[in-house]
Amino acid sequence: MDANSDGKLSVEEVEGPIKSDFSKIDADGDGFISKTELENAPKPNRQRPSGGK
Repeated sequence: MDANSDGKLSVEEVEGPIKSDFSKIDADGDGFISKTELENAPKPNRQRPSGGK
């Protein structure tokens, strides 16, 4: 995802749930997501599809 290889992610470099929760993940508010911030980000709640089993 780090298109410019600067070691951090900008809002322009991310997609999907990360983009929609960018401000939550960017804990220090510097406008970038560091590797540490990404590792500490809350994990999305994923629901299993009901398969009827």
